[in-house]
Amino acid sequence: MNPEAARKAFGKGIYLHAAGGPLTHNAGCLAEGLMELGIPVKLNTDKITARPVSMPLAGVDLASLVSPAYTNLAGYVVDITHTNAYVPFEGVPPARVIYLNQSDAAAFSRLPDDQVLLVAHENSFADKGGVRRPIAFGLSKRLIAATEKRPAFFARQHGALRNFRPTLNQGVRALLDIAFVPHLARHMPVDSSLRKADAYLAALLSNSVCLAYGGDFYSPIADNPWFAKHEPATAEAHAFKHLSAPAMVLRWDSFRLWESFAAGCLTVHLDFAKYGFALPVMPEPWVHYAPLDLDNLVGSVEELLDREKQWPDIAEAGRAWAIQHYAPTPTALRALAVLTVRS
Repeated sequence: MNPEAARKAFGKGIYLHAAGGPLTHNAGCLAEGLMELGIPVKLNTDKITARPVSMPLAGVDLASLVSPAYTNLAGYVVDITHTNAYVPFEGVPPARVIYLNQSDAAAFSRLPDDQVLLVAHENSFADKGGVRRPIAFGLSKRLIAATEKRPAFFARQHGALRNFRPTLNQGVRALLDIAFVPHLARHMPVDSSLRKADAYLAALLSNSVCLAYGGDFYSPIADNPWFAKHEPATAEAHAFKHLSAPAMVLRWDSFRLWESFAAGCLTVHLDFAKYGFALPVMPEPWVHYAPLDLDNLVGSVEELLDREKQWPDIAEAGRAWAIQHYAPTPTALRALAVLTVRS
């Protein structure tokens, strides 16, 4: 959808409704894109949750945008991230409503077949059913502006930033701490310091490489009859319409990934295509990011080092790709295209 068509179709405005908590990062970026397009935005809350450097709608008077959900608006986006479950939006035609879910457990969220879900962390190997459209955490205007005047790649430290706070359900990071980071550390410094927001941004802009992977491993437990017999609710939650891999990586998207892209670092992540990570527009390995292969992590380190002359070009191509496809305006146009098809 082009901007002129979007303004014509949605000039009456878009309503963003958070269910069960504040609006999330992707909803805020969507609102920023709508505003850039000149499309009015109304909200049901003035609260947004995101990381400080990635916070959308910075400097915007959110209280002035809070409004009841009048039925004369052009479309409605319901953010169910905090419920991870269907919350019916009453009073407007269903065709003018789409749902948004950025939850870590979004892969397990299922909507009725007549609704559309824009969903983060999507994996092409797992189909929960219903009408699903993958989204990314993406970039806020604040993040793009904060990284606009970044140091040249050659002026940065020859090192990798590994700034992961210990947390639950991050098996990918734990595995790579065991099987990847020690190999990498033999060839370059790996900075594992924990920093506050401003210090983290400074470190991100001064390092050449950012370890930006994340996620947790998943096995189809619904295949185990014990769960159906003893924990039927758990079995139902883990029932997928279709699974095409014996195990998967879920919860793979993150703020860190997009902050790395924006900062012009060489972004290191698991191979998107090999592990089923789904986005509307996919990045290309060794063009936009440095891929890791869990089958051969020592080989991944070797290839990373062999391609060192390409690092500056990959880093800049990654930033350009991220802004082209996942800045607020393209994010908004993509969502409006879905609403257009429904209405």
